[in-house]
Amino acid sequence: MSSPARLAVVFAACGSACVPTYEPPRTDQPHAVIKLRRTYEQVAGALLQESVHIEDHAALRQREVAGVAATPRTDALLAHPVPSTFEVASNFFHVEQRLVTERYTVPLHRYHTESYSCGFGQFPRSCSRSVSTTSYDTRYRTVLRSVEVSDGSCARALRFWPRDGRAYLLQYTYSAHGVCSLSCFEQQARGNGQFENRACPAAPPESD
Repeated sequence: MSSPARLAVVFAACGSACVPTYEPPRTDQPHAVIKLRRTYEQVAGALLQESVHIEDHAALRQREVAGVAATPRTDALLAHPVPSTFEVASNFFHVEQRLVTERYTVPLHRYHTESYSCGFGQFPRSCSRSVSTTSYDTRYRTVLRSVEVSDGSCARALRFWPRDGRAYLLQYTYSAHGVCSLSCFEQQARGNGQFENRACPAAPPESD
């Protein structure tokens, strides 16, 4: 049984460059409810990182111990009712201490003497002064760092058109490294606490 849907924590994912954060609509603005259900048929590693991107904006990113993947989980978020591409990704990993080579620069200061004219009128003469220049030398060193080692990952994306006031289920199923699926269903309440799942409305082709 999946855990009750909870409001997803939204924040930017920063690596070499920061991914812009998805700004969801407020509850008093037009919006659709997106339920993200994750099912893992295989668990690996010590930690699990999951992410959801909407139109290349980070809507959900979280890290937990890998063991939580043994039970299906559901998060919910609000999305703007516009055609959008949703990408769900997961990565099992562990952390190792490894020797890595890193590059760094060292400033090198050099001084030399230069001459210049310091006379006046009919009394020319030369003076000298000390001038410094700085260059940078690239060097390498071996250091011990904590390195994330992947034990299995996968990502899938789909594009559809969420409508205002509607609820949708994105079902992400991870089977093995590089093997996963992402399905989309529009949920319509039957009145008895159950939902009828229908295919999500297609989105028009993306413009060039």
